[in-house]
Amino acid sequence: MQANAKQTALLPGFGVLFGKELLEARRSKRIIIFLVIMTGALILVPVIGYLRIEHFGTGARHEILSDDMRGMLAAWSALVGYLGSLMVIASTVDAMTRERSLGISAWILTKPVSRPSYVLAKASAHTAINIVTLVLIPTAVWLAITVMLFAGVPASRMLLAAGILSIEVFFLSFVTIALGVPFRSVTPISLVALAAWFLPNLVPAIGSLNWTYRILPSYLPLAAVSAAIGEMSWPTLTVPLAAVGSAAVLTVLALVQFERQEL
Repeated sequence: MQANAKQTALLPGFGVLFGKELLEARRSKRIIIFLVIMTGALILVPVIGYLRIEHFGTGARHEILSDDMRGMLAAWSALVGYLGSLMVIASTVDAMTRERSLGISAWILTKPVSRPSYVLAKASAHTAINIVTLVLIPTAVWLAITVMLFAGVPASRMLLAAGILSIEVFFLSFVTIALGVPFRSVTPISLVALAAWFLPNLVPAIGSLNWTYRILPSYLPLAAVSAAIGEMSWPTLTVPLAAVGSAAVLTVLALVQFERQEL
């Protein structure tokens, strides 16, 4: 009871707003379309692999070389990590701007709801629904089909890899929501979010900045592949930690600005 009371005092209205955002997300046609596209794209990976990859053994489940298995794992990570990143940004980009332009934000904040609760509820709900629809469900379908068709699938390591990609969704969802505080239209939010995600990939190509691949959030899909194939290295740990830390810092800055903003 005391813990609940403290949580209510710190973030009044968070639970109600979180439930509201989840309900709206479940009704979103955009989320359903993204789920179907992601799941369909991932299904093609093992099916095409089953038809095209050279195999050996006489069983119904194909036995393939480790390099071929790594190729399928890389395809999974690329689809969830990079195609999924576009879907996360697209599903979150108007979460703040739409309600602010319609005056809904101002009306909600006349209720016993704090401004941090409003922002954090949006970010948390979008993170949860995006993880379920873009990582967990498509990956579960992909894994079930892959295990059915191929021998030697690293199913246990896939759990860790999926967790890393879930951190990517957390990072992108919170950052995109945070960008909705300083920017009031979809276009700059989209451009800044896309630039923040894709442009850092170019930084490690600079000789003196090669070390940055160990901390850049945009390397999360590669960290997920490393986890899936069992080649654990420092970036597999440091990249997710850096992503969580940077998302937290940006969110705090956004909360400070939102407290002082006129709606």
